[in-house]
Amino acid sequence: LWAIIDFIVLYGRSEWTNHWLFWQQAIDLCNANNPAGDVLDSSAYTRLLSAAITAGVLTGLKRLWLSSYLGTRTCDHYGSKLEDLMREMVLISEISNLSKEIRSLQRAGMKRSNPNPARLQQWNMSLASASEESTVAQDFDLHATTKLQLTHMLGEWEEPDIPPSARKNDTPWNDAQGSVNDVLQFRQAVSLLDTPCPFSLAFGKCSTREECVESAQTVYERLMLQTPDEDLLPFETMSFVALDENHSIDDAKMKRLIRLFRPDRTGKLSKLDFVKSVDSVYKKFRMLRASIYNSSQIDEAFERLINTVYYFLLWMLILSILDLNPWPFIASLTRVLVSFAFCFGSAASKYFEGLLLIFVRRPYDIGDKIAISPVDDVSNPDGSSAWFVEGVSLFTTTARYATTNEVATFSNGSLANSRIINAARSPKAQVYVYFKFGLDVPHEKVLLFRDSLESFVKARPREWIAMSAFRTKSVEADLGYVEYSVVLVHREKWQSLPAILDSKADIQSFAVEVSRRLGIRYVAPPMGVMLDNCGRRS
Repeated sequence: LWAIIDFIVLYGRSEWTNHWLFWQQAIDLCNANNPAGDVLDSSAYTRLLSAAITAGVLTGLKRLWLSSYLGTRTCDHYGSKLEDLMREMVLISEISNLSKEIRSLQRAGMKRSNPNPARLQQWNMSLASASEESTVAQDFDLHATTKLQLTHMLGEWEEPDIPPSARKNDTPWNDAQGSVNDVLQFRQAVSLLDTPCPFSLAFGKCSTREECVESAQTVYERLMLQTPDEDLLPFETMSFVALDENHSIDDAKMKRLIRLFRPDRTGKLSKLDFVKSVDSVYKKFRMLRASIYNSSQIDEAFERLINTVYYFLLWMLILSILDLNPWPFIASLTRVLVSFAFCFGSAASKYFEGLLLIFVRRPYDIGDKIAISPVDDVSNPDGSSAWFVEGVSLFTTTARYATTNEVATFSNGSLANSRIINAARSPKAQVYVYFKFGLDVPHEKVLLFRDSLESFVKARPREWIAMSAFRTKSVEADLGYVEYSVVLVHREKWQSLPAILDSKADIQSFAVEVSRRLGIRYVAPPMGVMLDNCGRRS
C-alpha cells in the first residue's frame, strides 16, 4: 500500500510530485525555488517501488492461499466428526429443555400426554425385536416374516458410505465458495465447544467431567417426574423431542435417539445408562477439541516451514528486481551445500517422510489408540497391543503404552513405513469366541446353544449389535471334539478395548453355564504318561 501511494504522489517529474505546494510563493521550500533533484524518476527508485509492490502482493496472496488451504484441510478432516457430534449435543440439549419443562408442569400439577401412542407401540415392538439397522416395525404377517427370514439367511451387509459431495455437480467457483462458508461455520461450531454450558443452559455446567455427570443425573431426575411410579425411565418420555410440527414422531430423529441412549428391549433406561450416554458425548467433544487444537499447532509449524522457503525465494526475487544478482553468491555456497547434503541426506529424507505422514496421511489424532507393527505382520484377532497418542508435531509423536503407562517419543519418519492400526477409526469391533463340544453331542443341542447365545446378545443392545456367525471351525476326530467359532459384532470401537473384553468375558461365562446345563461340556480325555526306570517323565 505504501509503494502504491508513492507511485501516485511521489513518482515522476510533474509539478505535483516535485512540489506538493507548487502554486504558492510564500514558502520557498515547497515550490520550484527548491530543486527537487532526480530521485523521483530514477530507475533505482522505480525498482524499489516495484519490489515493494511485488513483495506485498505476493505475501498477501500467500497468506490468503495458506489460510484457505489450512482451514479447508482442517474442516474436511474434522467436519464430519463435528457434525455428528453437534447432532448428538443438540439431542441432549432438547432432552434437557424437555426435563426442565416437565419439572415446571409437575410443579403446576400438570402432566404431558404421550405423543401418538400407536406409533410409540410400533417403536417399542421395534426395540424388542430389531437391531440397530432395523427400520420401523411393521405389521406381523406371513409375508413380513418371510422377508425377515430371508434377510437373516443372507447375512449382515452395510451400504457403502457415499459422501454428498460425490453426488453434486458443482462448478469450481461454487466449490470454493462452499469451502469458505464451511470453514466459517466450522470455526463457529468449534467456538461453541469452549463455552461453560456446551449442552445448553438447561443441562447445566459441563466444564469438567464431574460437572457433566452431576448435570446428567439432574436431567434424569427431572425426566423421571413424568412417570414417578416407574423405577426406570421409559423411553416414551424422551420421545417428546422427536415430535415434528404436526405433533407426529419423526422417525429419523427417533432412530438417532435410540442410537445415542440405547434403551433395553423393554424400552427402559436406567440412570447409569443415561449418564454413560451423556458421558460418551462429553468425551467425544473433549477429545475432538484437543485434536483440533493440536491440528492448529501442526498447521502453525507447517506455516513457519512454508514461510522459510517463501521468504528465501522472495528475497531472491527482490534482489533480482533491484538489479542485484544473487546467483553468484548462491553458486559459491553450492560446494558447501553439496557436502552437507551427503551428511544430512538420509535425515532429510526421513524428515520429509514424517512430514508427509502427519500432514498428508494423518493416520491418528490426539487420544487415538494405535498399534504399530511391520506392514506384513499378522494382526491379533483379540486386539493389538496399542499406544495412546498424547502429542503430535511435524517431527515427533508422543504416545503412552496402554499396558504399562510408559511414555515414548517416536520420530515421524520412523513410523512412515510401518503399519498403523487406529483403534479409534475401527468401529463395530468383531469379537471371536471359540467353543469345543464332544463328537457325541446331538446337533439339536448345538442349535439350542446357538439360540441361547443369540438371545443373550439381543438382550444387551448397549453392548452387542448382532451375532454375525456361528460356524464349525475344525473337527478333531482323534481328540473327540468339534470346535465352533462365534463371531460377535460389538457396538464399541477397538478404542474401548476394556469394555469389549468385559463383554466377551460375560458371554464366555454365560456360554459355560449354558453348556453345563445342556450337558455338552467337552472334557479332554486323560493323556497317557510314560515313566522310564529312573522315574523320569518322557
